[in-house]
Amino acid sequence: MNLNRFFAAVALMFGVAAPSVAGEAILFDDPSLVGYRNGALISGFYDAENEKFSCSFFFFQDNKGPNFPDIGDYTDTKLLTFVPSDGSFEFSNRDKSFDIEGDLYRSGDEWVIKTSSGQAGCENSAGGFIFNLGSEEAVRYYVKKKIPAIGIRIVKDKSFLYDYRDGNFIAKKSYLTKWNVVVALETRNQFSLVRFADPRLDVKSYGHVTIGWVHSADLVDPLPAANKQ
Repeated sequence: MNLNRFFAAVALMFGVAAPSVAGEAILFDDPSLVGYRNGALISGFYDAENEKFSCSFFFFQDNKGPNFPDIGDYTDTKLLTFVPSDGSFEFSNRDKSFDIEGDLYRSGDEWVIKTSSGQAGCENSAGGFIFNLGSEEAVRYYVKKKIPAIGIRIVKDKSFLYDYRDGNFIAKKSYLTKWNVVVALETRNQFSLVRFADPRLDVKSYGHVTIGWVHSADLVDPLPAANKQ
């Protein structure tokens, strides 16, 4: 997808000028997975839930270990997966007992994520990531498009959505709730334009995308500082 064309469409929709952005969000055929690239660094999140299970975690490229050789046509990027703490979404305040190493295997537009053990709430109908590359159980995700973005954020409390009209932010009846994960597309004054995909697997609106403005103060960047450079 042409990145300039995408932001031109957003600008027309919300009546704003398209800004410069830091990186790009990577969207897949499965809306539960979202990647983000900032320069050479890769991060992202997986978020899916149903009535019984909730599989949600973040990941980022871990460059501390040794480089690993490619496996056939797949490159191997080492990851650290983690889950934020309920009391604070800052990376430094996370519960480190949920830190799990993983691998991101990529071949063209195909991604496969493997974790060394099951992440909290996963390995069930909401998502599984413990299977080896090449196994029938390993889930393959395919890049659908890439869009300009400034990062991944978590909503820290109930946050109403706004439209931007004639230079004013107009509150809507809809809102996001604590723990909702969004892609931040741009900022303007004290607001951020965000993209949210419904993570509920057992409803008709699964994967439905909502784009709107929220107060930037209601958002937290969950990734470590080194991944934001």
